[in-house]
Amino acid sequence: MLSLHDWLILTLTCLAGAASPGPSVILLIRSVTSQGVLAGLIFGISHGVGIFIYAGLVSLGLASLLVLMPAVFVTVQIAGVVFLLWIGFGMMRDGLAGHAPVMDQGIVAGGLWRHGRDGFLIAFLNPKVAVFFTAVFSQFLAPDQPLLMRVQMTATAWAVDSLWYMLLAVVFGIPWVLKGFRQHSPRLHLIMGGGVMLLAVTIGVALMVDFKG
Repeated sequence: MLSLHDWLILTLTCLAGAASPGPSVILLIRSVTSQGVLAGLIFGISHGVGIFIYAGLVSLGLASLLVLMPAVFVTVQIAGVVFLLWIGFGMMRDGLAGHAPVMDQGIVAGGLWRHGRDGFLIAFLNPKVAVFFTAVFSQFLAPDQPLLMRVQMTATAWAVDSLWYMLLAVVFGIPWVLKGFRQHSPRLHLIMGGGVMLLAVTIGVALMVDFKG
């Protein structure tokens, strides 16, 4: 098992990574705005599953296989760019239409799956998460480390990420905060959608430069 000191360092590092601003927060806000806290909680749990997969691969020493297979790595990144473009376009379309979908009245359980899907995909379609955990876990991993320690590290990354986004869902769901989001929903969707699409284009251009290089 990790010492308490090492575990705290790992936890704080994972928290810093989870708390970094990015498209995941934008999608979380959209989920909470459209269908309330429950949708945000589902998003957070699913996002944690995506992080769990990459953290597990790194802890087991399998993430290097992903990096060593450029075709797979790039394919996942391209899928991530397409996903971001699709999400961004949808948000901008809602913003330009002057409204955003709000379905929190008698939440339709069947519609909640898309928030889980979005939470998982925004994490899973970003293979650079594996690069992040490779850098972080390398400070603690050794070839002869027992499986239990690897499980502890993976579980820490998963728990920190899931709990962080679930906490944000609760905060964003506070009545006066949620009211503010919904009052300015069209403008927010337009701005956030544009930001997501800009990020997607930036990633896409970087991929093309790397490919040509």
